[in-house]
Amino acid sequence: MAIKNNKLKVLLGGIPLGCNNIGDEAILAGVVHIFRELFPDVEITVCTASSETADLLHIQCAPLYGFDSALSLSDFVRLAAEHDLFCWCGATGLSDYPKVGLKLLEYAQKKIPTFVWGVGMDEQFNPAHFRISGKKKKLLQLAGFLSCNTIDFVSMGEQWLIKRIYAAIRNILPSCRLVVMRDQESLECLKKSGFCNAIYAADSAIYQETAKDSPIHKIPGLVKIGFCISEQRKITNEQSLIDLWRRLQNRGYHLVFIPMNPITDRALMQRLSTTLDQQKIEWVNSTLPAEVQAAAQCCDVIVSSRLHLLILAANVRTPLVGIARGSKVSNFLKNFDLTPAGNVDQCDFAKIESEIERFQSGGDIIFKNRAEEAYDEMRQRLDFAKNVLKTEILRIASEGNPKYSR
Repeated sequence: MAIKNNKLKVLLGGIPLGCNNIGDEAILAGVVHIFRELFPDVEITVCTASSETADLLHIQCAPLYGFDSALSLSDFVRLAAEHDLFCWCGATGLSDYPKVGLKLLEYAQKKIPTFVWGVGMDEQFNPAHFRISGKKKKLLQLAGFLSCNTIDFVSMGEQWLIKRIYAAIRNILPSCRLVVMRDQESLECLKKSGFCNAIYAADSAIYQETAKDSPIHKIPGLVKIGFCISEQRKITNEQSLIDLWRRLQNRGYHLVFIPMNPITDRALMQRLSTTLDQQKIEWVNSTLPAEVQAAAQCCDVIVSSRLHLLILAANVRTPLVGIARGSKVSNFLKNFDLTPAGNVDQCDFAKIESEIERFQSGGDIIFKNRAEEAYDEMRQRLDFAKNVLKTEILRIASEGNPKYSR
């Protein structure tokens, strides 16, 4: 097919953009950076619930197809037909909300070539979509009881949901022109579905630029520890977290709360911090990834159960302590020879504390040196994947009679 009007037109989607997730907006900024690097005159449209970030990036906006049941997928097909390609462009969608991205790919493939770029896949599927609950669970448990508990119908039902997604992956992804996973671990998870024709690179958010002005500032001699505790899957032992915060404040440290969801994460951390010394607490109120990254740069250590705050911190070489939610945090920490401080269900607060002290006692230099190596490796993988992406898009162009040949 020819490139429309001699200028590449790209449609991005498959992520719940504009829904109060700063990490998703950082991914979008990175993907826009990549397409503009490869094709400087590209015209980009993004499916989003809010035009704010899109306006900042100087791209066009379309409705958030796939995530809003009121939006018709037939309208999405018409929108796709106005573009040269559709790209499912990141986040952990192949395990968090695979039906959405796969359905968008399937419908877009009716009209244009499709790509998967930088999408992650967790070892565990999203419990909200792949764990049976409520009346269905009770009925299946009753069926198990009638079988004298020889058959676990709940487990069978959940496995059936996963098998159905695996079947959809095997049916839809082979029609994509290129599938690039976020990391090697995601690629291995994808292979469990039976689809193996993919490569891996790194999260597009590593291209996030840092704002010149930060919402918070460094103060010589004052240690600042940044925290984001996700409300999405809360830490079970809240009192131990509060006790940790109090011990850090007793050492003279300031806590910097960085809500990556400015509504839900903020509400959770506000509730948990009410009994703390408010004079030793700072809040990052910005929703812009560049400003959040600047704030992370002003912290001595970042502790987070949100993957993309860890990525933004690593971008500016601030030492990390991750709390696992599924496998994605662990996968990212591996790049720096780090392991998480437990998970949200069994958080290792002693490890958080010891890691903070290790970074305060010279371990930050070790981290920064390893981070330089890790980022070289991630950039090399992204450079390779970008070359494959550009080659494939130019191949699409050559299938018609385009004048577009950048």
